Amino acid sequence: MKFPLFLLIGDPFLSREKAKEIIASLQKELGDGLAVTFSRAGDEPVESLLAQARTLPFLAPAQVFCMSGAERFTKSDLTLWQTYFQSPHPQSIFLFEAEALEKGHPFLEAAAKARQLFLLRPDARKLVAHFIQEKLREARKQITPDALALLESRLDDSFLFLDSVLDQLILAAGEKPEIDRAAVEALEEKWKQFGGFDLTQALAERDFPRCLKILEELLEVSGQDVTALVGPLHWQLRRLWETKKSPVVEKALEGLFYLDWHLKTGRALGRTELESWLVSATS
Repeated sequence: MKFPLFLLIGDPFLSREKAKEIIASLQKELGDGLAVTFSRAGDEPVESLLAQARTLPFLAPAQVFCMSGAERFTKSDLTLWQTYFQSPHPQSIFLFEAEALEKGHPFLEAAAKARQLFLLRPDARKLVAHFIQEKLREARKQITPDALALLESRLDDSFLFLDSVLDQLILAAGEKPEIDRAAVEALEEKWKQFGGFDLTQALAERDFPRCLKILEELLEVSGQDVTALVGPLHWQLRRLWETKKSPVVEKALEGLFYLDWHLKTGRALGRTELESWLVSATS
């Protein structure tokens, strides 16, 4: 194991995809018991993170802390990080994500020295189009040009939930070999009718008691199927984000991505995880 710090800079979608790749490689190297946690810079004091880093979880061969928004760390935070990385715990790995960092940032120097700095600045849309085609090829499906254009426009500049959307479209296509514009429109209409807008609005207002009440109603309607709520909630949060670019909505979107990532990696996702997401988003 090299120096326990990775730095991913650039488009959030590309960062998350690269993070998955790095974590998969670390799991192969260190074992399936690798402990992985996700957080956002500022969610908890750096002192608390460093205390966790100095002790491994029970039976875990190593641990990975994935942290988005690394550009939000204060000068005093960075001083603490610099001191820690002078003698880091070798099995506590930090994976930082940032859309951009100023020249001379201490993370840049440390990651570059360890050759674990990744600048993810290619044409994001070109890569996303390739991702879509590869995903559909594996499922033996094709997508019409107008359906692809509509899908990209609806996702706007956020491709964090692209994998989930494609899963829904592939499932809905059944035995049909092609996904057309009508299929994308049908999925959009289905999510429009989803009764979660009250929840996203309550999230934006940081009204946790109301969020909890609405979540209970949604779980009852969905037959307690938590996984069925993730996609529609993301779609509606994105619509809300377009009209109300608040830090609360941004934080909720990031947290929802990690819930979906847990699903994709086979981890359990239930009511408790959704409630924890609501607590974090409204705090």
